[in-house]
Amino acid sequence: MARPRAPKPPAIARAVARILGMGATVVLLANLIYESVNWGKTLGLSITVAVIALVVDGSELMGLLDSTRTIPRVSAACVVCGDILVLCLAIPSIFLIMLSSDDGSTPVEPDPWESADTLSLDITIAICGLRFLLLVWSCVDCCYAIRQPRRAEEQMAHIDSSDELRDVRPIP
Repeated sequence: MARPRAPKPPAIARAVARILGMGATVVLLANLIYESVNWGKTLGLSITVAVIALVVDGSELMGLLDSTRTIPRVSAACVVCGDILVLCLAIPSIFLIMLSSDDGSTPVEPDPWESADTLSLDITIAICGLRFLLLVWSCVDCCYAIRQPRRAEEQMAHIDSSDELRDVRPIP
């Protein structure tokens, strides 16, 4: 069953949350590239998390924001799987970021990449929190979609988008 496309308040809130997630992910990716270029630190798992999160958020946003309804929305179960994947990869990424700056010695002054590591750590934790909220939200949406009764075949007739008059049901 296709999910509704009307701009209801939950859909607007979901779009805003996905946009915030994409923004945080882009900032994380830019910071990881900055660390890699300046100090040669390659946090591959964090980069993977950022790329997968961009794909998941982007695919959901394209379906939410498409007013012409030409792009089909991703199913709720697929969004749940994507959110679980990002969350499962982001949690170990937090520990890898913390361990990447710990070399075992006690330096007198902080390392030059310490502020970049702190920013990466904070953004990754924020992405985990937002992803957890989106995951719970998507699970509720998926359960709601499963409990919806199926509509009759005559109500599920294909709508021709080239002619808006065909959207109106004929009077018998």
